Amino acid sequence: MTVRFRQNPIFALPFGDLSAFEREVDGLFGSVLGEGGPAAGGFSPRFDVSSTEDSLVVVGELPGLKKEDLKITVHDGVLTVAGERKAPALPEDAAWLRTETVHGRFSRSFVLPYPVESGAVDASLVDGLLTIVLPKAAEARPRSIAIR
Repeated sequence: MTVRFRQNPIFALPFGDLSAFEREVDGLFGSVLGEGGPAAGGFSPRFDVSSTEDSLVVVGELPGLKKEDLKITVHDGVLTVAGERKAPALPEDAAWLRTETVHGRFSRSFVLPYPVESGAVDASLVDGLLTIVLPKAAEARPRSIAIR
């Protein structure tokens, strides 16, 4: 992943051509991999999705966000996590010399591989980690078949 920052003329790097090349490569991968990633220039949190016998578990890295900043929905077999990371405030008499943090609105959607019990979905946000547990619907859970 490429680190992005705004340069102040005082701290200008002598690698102007390298920065242009980096933007071109990011743009290429952004168009191949789809919008919404780092190449899109916005905040796009990372998520891990795992499956247990009884549920799907989705864990996302959302440092600095509060539960009030997030909206989670399950509709037609798609889990969507949306929210916004707000830009940090600067005191009136301050000016950025360098800023590498990304902020803005985001929306991530995941097609669920199994039907889930949408009424029993549980979500928690602890220390910047969002954990969503989606219980599998009865028809999606493994069951033993008795032989006659």
